[in-house]
Amino acid sequence: VSIIGTLFVFTLIFRFNACYDRWWEARIFWGDIISKSLDLGIMNRRWFDDAELQNQMSRFLVVYSYACKALLRGQSLTHEEGDGSALVARGLLSQQELDLMDSSPSWQPFFCLEVIRAIVVQFYGIPDMKGFKPGTGTLQAQIFRNFDNNIKDLVTLIGNCVRIRASGLPASYDAITMTSFIAFFLLASVVWSAAIGWMTPIVVFLASMIIMFLIVMGTKLVDPFGSDKVDIPLECFCATIEAQVHAIDQRGKSIIAVASNSKKAVRPLAVRSESKATFHIPRLA
Repeated sequence: VSIIGTLFVFTLIFRFNACYDRWWEARIFWGDIISKSLDLGIMNRRWFDDAELQNQMSRFLVVYSYACKALLRGQSLTHEEGDGSALVARGLLSQQELDLMDSSPSWQPFFCLEVIRAIVVQFYGIPDMKGFKPGTGTLQAQIFRNFDNNIKDLVTLIGNCVRIRASGLPASYDAITMTSFIAFFLLASVVWSAAIGWMTPIVVFLASMIIMFLIVMGTKLVDPFGSDKVDIPLECFCATIEAQVHAIDQRGKSIIAVASNSKKAVRPLAVRSESKATFHIPRLA
């Protein structure tokens, strides 16, 4: 029994670690999606100089995150549980753009990235390089590489998330774990009955419930993109990207004034009253 118990504990821990690694890997990927999206938002406002195209890029950076959430949950932005209608209501998408995304055969996050890449090309197509802010003449090649590299990273990140969702755990993991579970508790019931007598059913029941709880918890972690409490909070991540991209847009002129050592007082930024996306980040001790 001790040998079987040791093997069972080993298989249980191995399976749970494999499940947790999937959850943690997905969390890291989404952390990178947040940082890369905000990096693109900052570069958009600091280097380009066409308000209409800048606003369009900011909108699709936000839509990209919501499209990723919908894709990883097997939905479309136009789905009942999708965010398409809310994005249209908040002015982040037009109904025509949403319909075009829904009719496109490509995954919606890749559609957003294609639009962002097309916007970058439009900046470079403006005559006399008037799409760039003054003083960036020698940096235009580097600016393009930075944008292109960040877009490639976003493509890779959503691809990695899709891989996690689609792959799952090998079926042998569950088969070995459940076989070990049944074999261990059947033999343990016989062996323990000689030592603890009538308390054997109670001990076996409590121990099996604890083990089953760990098995179920690991199963919940296999798909980290759902809406269970143990899944990563995609709604909060998307709201964070939306709120921070909006903040980057709002403080653009103030940052430029500070960077140029302007002696004029910078007026505080007014946040739009209709902007409801926020994400509380607790202060670390």
